Amino acid sequence: MVSCQIKDDNAPSPDEAFIKYYGELTSYEASDIEIVYNATGEVPESLIVFGTVTTERGDDDYFILQTDLVGNVLASTSFGLSDTLDLDDDGLADDWTGDGVADRFRADEIAGQIQHIPGLGYAIIGSSAINISALGVSDWKWLSYGFVDEALQPITTLGDTLLFDLAQNNAGELLDIVGNDIITLPVGEGVLLVGGEEFGAGGSIHFDNFYTKISLSDGVVFNQIQGISGAGEDDLLVRAFEKSNGNLVMIGNSNTPSLLGENGGNNGTNVFYLETDPNGTPVNSAAYGLADPANSIVFNEEVNDVIKTTSGFSIVGTSSTSQNQQFAFIMNLSNGGTYLNSNSHDSSAFTVDIESAPLETIGEGVTQAIDNDLILLGQYLSFVDNNLSRGNEGLFTKFDQASNPVEGEESFFGLSDGDDTIIDAVTLPDGKIVAVANVDFGGGVKLISIIKLNADGSLD
Repeated sequence: MVSCQIKDDNAPSPDEAFIKYYGELTSYEASDIEIVYNATGEVPESLIVFGTVTTERGDDDYFILQTDLVGNVLASTSFGLSDTLDLDDDGLADDWTGDGVADRFRADEIAGQIQHIPGLGYAIIGSSAINISALGVSDWKWLSYGFVDEALQPITTLGDTLLFDLAQNNAGELLDIVGNDIITLPVGEGVLLVGGEEFGAGGSIHFDNFYTKISLSDGVVFNQIQGISGAGEDDLLVRAFEKSNGNLVMIGNSNTPSLLGENGGNNGTNVFYLETDPNGTPVNSAAYGLADPANSIVFNEEVNDVIKTTSGFSIVGTSSTSQNQQFAFIMNLSNGGTYLNSNSHDSSAFTVDIESAPLETIGEGVTQAIDNDLILLGQYLSFVDNNLSRGNEGLFTKFDQASNPVEGEESFFGLSDGDDTIIDAVTLPDGKIVAVANVDFGGGVKLISIIKLNADGSLD
């Protein structure tokens, strides 16, 4: 594992701002970045990045990278799921190579989130996609989660990498269950996992919201499903939080009609808020979407990230419109799930003619700046700025707490060509912002980049 930094004699010192790249000649992709604090939770000590790496075998493994606050590598590790299958239910592991020996598959891991557990290590969650052409198995996803210690070594005493899987429905179809977020609950209560689970058969297969509480000593405490039945009625939880009263808040996207009533009720997929009591029983839910002032365009919201703020929850994602365009969005809800405000982002700073050709954007992550403004991270699609034409570029822009863009605080990052994305960011106590990005170097090589910025998103 190596890292590099572009050096400029006129640039600020490395502890102030930097752009560094991490990886070797293969493909790395980050999905989450977190600050690791000391035992009291007051002093930041390091950064932890969770993602995937393409192995020499060609499959994708989970990848964890730890650096100090200046971006120097402290530790890294990778691991993936390997197991047998018994799809014919004969009690024996399948032999798909025909050599008389039970075969093992290696999954392609899809990283979700990572959370530090002081005194124990880290909890991770994601999905493991299985592809075995000889058995007709293609992109069959299992929820996978597990734990690593402070040295980034798997903790087998806690069940190794534990799995949930649905073998198949009555029609023999393989159904998915995906993991998006994991949070630790008070001492002794375990963890909460959230994601989505497929149900149905034939043309009516759909995702329902999935959430489960697991005790590290006693196993599953509860396992709940919530959603709308029917073809295309997908419900997917993306992030989870615990309130001070013990209630659980989970936010994702759903085809549940928006309470705002935009487009006369024809409002597609919307942001979905679900609150349950500590036992997982729903006590409150609501759905909200973005509106077209002319009521002629349907916005379908897909949530990618949520953070907790003092006023409630700030949500970012991407709206896909009925006119085949994509725009990042930001939405704020109160602590009780009441809609506060929202906005879509087509970039006011870059593009030749924003009225006739708005610059399309993707919303990936969000963090709150030290001045309480919200920073949206993501991607500009086919970036164009006057006479400058590039590939897909990383997006950094600020919004105030009313979801209004902050003038003059919008930037792009990335190489001139390729598919570059800023995935997420965290804000240090001194106001510095540390973002994690995936940077495309071409030839199938992607590296993880850690970018340390000033509070306004600049490297100056």
